[in-house]
Amino acid sequence: MANKTDAQVVAVLMAIGFNERDGRWAQNACLVLCESEQETIVACAVNASGQLDELEVDAVLPALRRVTRRLPSLQRTVADTLAEMAHAA
Repeated sequence: MANKTDAQVVAVLMAIGFNERDGRWAQNACLVLCESEQETIVACAVNASGQLDELEVDAVLPALRRVTRRLPSLQRTVADTLAEMAHAA
């Protein structure tokens, strides 16, 4: 997705969160994009993660913690995603 605009990446992330059937692939895509330098992309990756079924909590929780340390402005977004994950469990 390196050649895509932020808006295109955001659109892909939202589609992944709501439509992707391969949960492992979707989770890994979101985890990779949580490391983006673009805050908008990270926020969407976090949100998309919360929409996925059957997350590997051991992989996702450390990534979400890194996001909150690196981008404190996304603490609420991460908290909302954690709440969605808890509700789905």
